[in-house]
Amino acid sequence: MAATSLLSRTLRHVPDRPVRVVVLMVLLTGMLSGMSHLLPAQVGVSDLVRDAGRDGSPVVHVRQSGLLEVRASWSTGLLGDKEITHRFTELPLRPGGVRIFEDIVRGEARARGKTVVFAEDDPLAELGGLSALVPVLYWRFIPQDWLRWSVLACGLAVLAAIAFRARPRANPGYWYLSCLLTGAGFLTYLWCEPRTLPPGAPADERPLGGGRVTVYTLVTCALVALAIGGLTVLRG
Repeated sequence: MAATSLLSRTLRHVPDRPVRVVVLMVLLTGMLSGMSHLLPAQVGVSDLVRDAGRDGSPVVHVRQSGLLEVRASWSTGLLGDKEITHRFTELPLRPGGVRIFEDIVRGEARARGKTVVFAEDDPLAELGGLSALVPVLYWRFIPQDWLRWSVLACGLAVLAAIAFRARPRANPGYWYLSCLLTGAGFLTYLWCEPRTLPPGAPADERPLGGGRVTVYTLVTCALVALAIGGLTVLRG
């Protein structure tokens, strides 16, 4: 009980809006990075050769995704995830579709004095199918280590704030459901608690019922979907 009281008093003395803005931006950047990794830009072999360096970076992950199809993916940095879907007109025989595709790319890269290093694996396979169905686990899809762990730390901090905030506008149970079922609840909470976030806006501290929390969360989901759609269009 004493520890809970101490944490509540500590939260009251933390600068409110600057911290919320930083945490919100970290979570939003992580969400976009994870979606970029799941939905990479579709490009061609010429783009891969252009991105390749003379030192063999970045590593290209290649896998057989069908009898007549090979996929290769790589990243040039934050939100720079790309993928090639190479389709054969006939069934590739020896040495197999992956090796034939690698030889094609290496030939084009060698002509430009570049080197391409391949890893025959699927970076998403080890994460399992469950992570793609549970929004709160999307942090696992973030490819950058520093951003992935930053997002996890910020998410845990939000969950702790929900539990220990002295006078929340909404019942903590509503916020937990919003966060764990949609993932966008983390962003919604940071926007709404303990007062509306935008500087200069009226300090709205009115209580929030379950209906308003649901509506605000759905609006946040729509805005995130628009951001992901915009990112896809810009990279397309």
